[in-house]
Amino acid sequence: MRGFMIPLMALLVSACASSGPRVGVIQVKVVMDESPWALGQVEALKKEISSREKILDEKCVEPLKKVEARLQELLDRPDADEEKSSVIMTKRQMYDGCVVMRSQMQDEISRIRDKFISDLMTKISDGAGIVAKRRKLDLVLLHQQQGPVVWSGPRVDITGEVKKLMDTEP
Repeated sequence: MRGFMIPLMALLVSACASSGPRVGVIQVKVVMDESPWALGQVEALKKEISSREKILDEKCVEPLKKVEARLQELLDRPDADEEKSSVIMTKRQMYDGCVVMRSQMQDEISRIRDKFISDLMTKISDGAGIVAKRRKLDLVLLHQQQGPVVWSGPRVDITGEVKKLMDTEP
């Protein structure tokens, strides 16, 4: 009887273990680092930021340097007080305009970045849904730096499948 109980217990334990919820985990960093779609989006975001910084340099930094150089020239001339005042006023106005322009550009970049994150999460979510249905998963978690998943084994990792779906869908 005792010889029969041990295999029966082992069978019950394995049956209970396999009947639990089925979970999948997506490694977000891997998606960001390896997905051609995500890499393309990150590159586009970098180009957008770079082009806006270039515009800011052209419209603000360079003209402000010229005004500052003119002001330095005038500081050496005691007879140019009226012109100094005018250049100082111009410099203040340019600086204020540049502050506003920088703020607007930062807002635009934030909107672009937020849209990228939203699109990324939508793509991951759509892919996760497809993979979850295929594998009959009950739950899919995102493994992020500050997320609730500390570790996951390869058996529950569905990152590769989701990444493949992200890169094949338009």
